[in-house]
Amino acid sequence: MKSARFIGSKKVAIEDVPAPTPGKGEVLLEVDYCGLCGSERPQYEEGYHQHQGHELVGTVIANGPGANARIGAKAAVYLTRFCGKCEMCQQGLTTLCTTITSKENIGWAWPGGFAEQVVAPEENLMYLEPGVDAKMGVLLLDTLGTPFHGLRAVNAAEAKAAFVAGCGAVGLGVICVLKSLGIPKVYASDRPGFRLNEAEKFGAIPIDITKEDPVAVLDAIGGVDVAVEAAGIPPTLQTCIRVVKGNGRVLALGEQPETFELTVDLTSRLKDLSIHRTWYFPLSEWKENVKLASSGFFKQTDRLVTHVFPLEKMQEAADVFYSGQAVKVLVTPKAD
Repeated sequence: MKSARFIGSKKVAIEDVPAPTPGKGEVLLEVDYCGLCGSERPQYEEGYHQHQGHELVGTVIANGPGANARIGAKAAVYLTRFCGKCEMCQQGLTTLCTTITSKENIGWAWPGGFAEQVVAPEENLMYLEPGVDAKMGVLLLDTLGTPFHGLRAVNAAEAKAAFVAGCGAVGLGVICVLKSLGIPKVYASDRPGFRLNEAEKFGAIPIDITKEDPVAVLDAIGGVDVAVEAAGIPPTLQTCIRVVKGNGRVLALGEQPETFELTVDLTSRLKDLSIHRTWYFPLSEWKENVKLASSGFFKQTDRLVTHVFPLEKMQEAADVFYSGQAVKVLVTPKAD
């Protein structure tokens, strides 16, 4: 089968590889769409030993021994393996599995969705609802599902004003969820260009960081209830801490470096603020999210998928995505 692999120096190779065979408890899917993700940038630049792709929706075409998935059904694939038996998994908190702590993620631990077919554990399948197409299924993973989990954790639905630092695909997903929740004022900061313009089109009040200091802008309105760090760099996390009002909530959503310094001034230390870190969504939230999608809850999601490329043009897809001139870029091995 055809696959697309990052080989280093921002190059992609289209390769013929053996089609996967589902093992015990596994399912074989024919890939419909797979999205590129910022977490794959290191492999785009440095290469990887297998094809990746973890934001995918596919069609079930075969079951391995012991699996009983619905043939012909469309399903998204949950990112990480989980045991299903530990205390956390029993509560549906699969991201916190205490048995499989190494985070065995599709695309890293085994070949992913940048290919014609992929295998996944049956328990990792998340079926789509009627009215939710495959593209929306991809968005319900990292672009909307991950932000929504974090926003639930900080009670964002109660906010009157919110701030989002960073307008990449995840940051724009945060804005989409906040506006879908009906938050009256959502501020968003980034450098000028495509993504900040998109934030404004989603209904956010843009802050061009080359011209304005987000702290000064938000201090002038008395601060925000919720601030979301979506850029993954320490300075924006520090900004989020400074812009929340008393009893404010900071969501550290971006992937920060393993070690960094954070300066918290006296004013911030006296706010009784909380900082919450989340990284993906638990399986228990999928059914609610997909039902919300089916009901039309998420607003302007058509703006999130800006490009779709055939698998054979994965090089062009990756170049466009990592240029910053796109929101979500999907690849498909099928005629779109």
